[in-house]
Amino acid sequence: MLNSSIKTGSWADLGEYCKSIRLPVFVEEQGVPQHLELDPQDETFLHVVIFNEDSIAIATARLAPNGKFGRMAVLKKYRLQGLGAVLLKQITKLADSLGIEQLICHAQQSAVEFYKKNGFQIIGKPFQEAGITHTKMQKNLT
Repeated sequence: MLNSSIKTGSWADLGEYCKSIRLPVFVEEQGVPQHLELDPQDETFLHVVIFNEDSIAIATARLAPNGKFGRMAVLKKYRLQGLGAVLLKQITKLADSLGIEQLICHAQQSAVEFYKKNGFQIIGKPFQEAGITHTKMQKNLT
């Protein structure tokens, strides 16, 4: 995370950066159809993007007004460096500043332990979304 920066903003401001991360991660790596990955909700959600020291977008997530967040992605070569935790911290800070009392996500099965370590609890049974097993999780902020 040396010399990196974080920006928060609208799809109009950050959409191109978000796409440069989400398309390789979700569409190319995980096989999610592009029309499902880039949806109309992007326009109404707030987006967080982490840039490296060369101002290249390397990680992103989005937050809905109701506290649901998702599309959390880190480019492959930047994984396992704690960027997911940094994104989550930023999303939590943002939610808090907006008066959101609870964060909710649909965690991919491979990320459930990560969210548990960060204070999230499982709600309900696993389900399929875009052909990938997910689990609904939540964390109270109050």
